[in-house]
Amino acid sequence: MMRAKIGKIAAAVLLTVGVTSAVAQIANSKHDLTASNTNPDVTIKASAGQNNDEICVYCHTPHAANTAFAGAPLWNKNDQNAPTTYTMYGTTVAGTQTLASPQAPSLACLSCHDGVSAINSIVNAPGSGGYVETGQYVAFGTTAAGTAFTMPAGVTQIGTDLTNDHPVSIPYTTGAASLKDPTTALPGTWNGATTIGDLLRGGNVECVSCHDPHAGENPTFLRMANGNVGSQLCLACHAK
Repeated sequence: MMRAKIGKIAAAVLLTVGVTSAVAQIANSKHDLTASNTNPDVTIKASAGQNNDEICVYCHTPHAANTAFAGAPLWNKNDQNAPTTYTMYGTTVAGTQTLASPQAPSLACLSCHDGVSAINSIVNAPGSGGYVETGQYVAFGTTAAGTAFTMPAGVTQIGTDLTNDHPVSIPYTTGAASLKDPTTALPGTWNGATTIGDLLRGGNVECVSCHDPHAGENPTFLRMANGNVGSQLCLACHAK
């Protein structure tokens, strides 16, 4: 019953953020941080017995959201992006990156993946569990409540040095780096997009241009169901 209710809440959030995929599977994916996640590959999740066994709560809340954060709707995190600076990609084949820091859509992802911000930080705990405007740390794995849990070392820890990752918060400029016209229809089936322009945020390439955080059914949450087989995802934007 509880999981069914969670599914309905998740569906409502997906509609809010504009995900149009017919199948968006968060439950039991690596973005399902609840203790009841039965996926044997998922080791980063809440401690058993926590009153936080809701899937959406680690990013979203239906009430008392952090409105100061513009990267995602109904944001339920406060202690995110603790570092004051990130090292951006810099000079690319498309030109020099002019923005000094990641923009809000990518900061939403980095709020877990930068290895500094707390994954287990929430503002409004579910089930009348309590509201703390500055954020509160729930128990996570072997980490006790009240203690920040950050992304362990590994490929999922992007870090604060973004120079070895695809540029984010960089303008999509037709022709540069062989980039196609943003109005071009995308090949294949993409979650929540039919043109390249649908993948951009404020005209910029961001983390969510390639990844849909709700599409747990896709490899590494990529927006294409088959991942990047044959570099299809790359070639959708780059005419190579």
